[in-house]
Amino acid sequence: MKKTGDETVDSMFDEEVETRIAPDGKVEVMLVSPSAEEMEEAQAAFLVAQRKFRALEGDPEAVTDKLKNLRWWNALEVLYECDHRLWELFCGPDRSPRSNAQYSAYRERLVGGKRLYRTNA
Repeated sequence: MKKTGDETVDSMFDEEVETRIAPDGKVEVMLVSPSAEEMEEAQAAFLVAQRKFRALEGDPEAVTDKLKNLRWWNALEVLYECDHRLWELFCGPDRSPRSNAQYSAYRERLVGGKRLYRTNA
């Protein structure tokens, strides 16, 4: 995996592999991490849900107007589902505090619109 030079970002995207050894001695190595396309789709869905929720959250009538309140709750649910999916892809089977802290930093950068990686030009 190509490293970016950003220690935080580099540690977020370590690849996870699964190795199986067949009875005949053949070794099979499989990448367990999600595909880049799957991560991109989850990021995009999360950002769309985040923006929609923020727009509804900023409306003071979302508390008093029934229809706007219903839209707010629905947007919150969609945001949770998108966030949870992105978290599952990011953390994989590792549910440690360190992994969650890395996800939190990643999510903060994603929501803040900061670049998630740097290129060497």
